[in-house]
Amino acid sequence: MDKVVVSVADDNLADLPTVVSALRDAGMVVDDVLETLGMVTGSVAPGVGDLLGAVPGVSRVEVDRTVRLPPDPGV
Repeated sequence: MDKVVVSVADDNLADLPTVVSALRDAGMVVDDVLETLGMVTGSVAPGVGDLLGAVPGVSRVEVDRTVRLPPDPGV
């Protein structure tokens, strides 16, 4: 599963529960709804993240990537 962060358009914040429901219907497993920020975090099957952008009220979908640096060779 890919972790995603979905930003909800400002003009749809009042209808956030409907947007969250539509995200679930589109295949997103919702972890958290950050109402104040207008963001929804969760996970989707690989390749499904792009489909979330078509959900009414969604302004942006970002795949949450973990970045790791190699160990310091001097340690």
